[in-house]
Amino acid sequence: MAARLLLKPFFVFAPMNRLTYFVVDVFERLAERNRLARSVAIERVELGGRRADLIMAKGPTGGDTDTAVLYLHGGAFMSCGPGTHRSIGASLAKGLGVPVFVLDYRQLPEAGVGTAVHDGFEAYRELLGQRGFRHVVVAGDSAGGFLTVKLAELARLNNLPSPPAIALLSPLLDLDIGERADRTSRYDAYLSKRQLDVLGPMFGWGPIPFTGARRALDLDPAVFPPTIVITAEKELVEPDALELVETLDGAGQRVVLHSYPWQVHAFSVPLRHREGRESVRLVIDFLDEAITTVHHETTDRDQQTEAS
Repeated sequence: MAARLLLKPFFVFAPMNRLTYFVVDVFERLAERNRLARSVAIERVELGGRRADLIMAKGPTGGDTDTAVLYLHGGAFMSCGPGTHRSIGASLAKGLGVPVFVLDYRQLPEAGVGTAVHDGFEAYRELLGQRGFRHVVVAGDSAGGFLTVKLAELARLNNLPSPPAIALLSPLLDLDIGERADRTSRYDAYLSKRQLDVLGPMFGWGPIPFTGARRALDLDPAVFPPTIVITAEKELVEPDALELVETLDGAGQRVVLHSYPWQVHAFSVPLRHREGRESVRLVIDFLDEAITTVHHETTDRDQQTEAS
């Protein structure tokens, strides 16, 4: 109810001007002041030419030192950042026992979606290259979910190792969803189809042009590694998420869906209530299984190579 009364009117009626961008920027700066639990440590680093939060669990974790998580935050490509997503980053770091990098990619009005995709991919490339990780899991919510899918697409096109798994939390899977007559935000607690329609033309802003699929369902299912999808029932982006899950399952890809009633868009991020914590626990379990599987496969290959 609070989301409907406070957030949705803001997203519906707020003009895309300097004042609005100032408000969302202040919100992110305030979020950066939130303290994390003492069980994790946070460090500001540069990744792929962009600022990022590196979050690690303190003490022995038992996690694989050759694995990291790249988290791409949501916010309609115009708001939020590492500060607003520290809680979920910390949960992933503690649950998986691996470093979690939350990237501060460029957003509107500074840059369009093509630039955000570029920033995410350069971060992924650096983690696999200069930073020496053999496996990089990728996760994202809302707009970050779209970036996660694009990163998997680019990894395949550029002959880079695919992520062992990806996690999509209330993912935006179609850049043109605001124009689609078969989609409605009537039942969404705060996400506005009208706002996405207004933002749609801005998504094409530079300086780096957008290339490739604008809709996840236009991609070859083979692009997708093992995938977990979390949605809130009746949210604006849920129909596309359900269609993606059906498509991947029909193509024989490993995909898991958890859909929660009476939740808001990207409810997993704040971790303020039982369902949010439970959904993140499911994500951690799924990713941990995928990491363990790829680690064993890599070890077996290395041993076969040494033997030969």
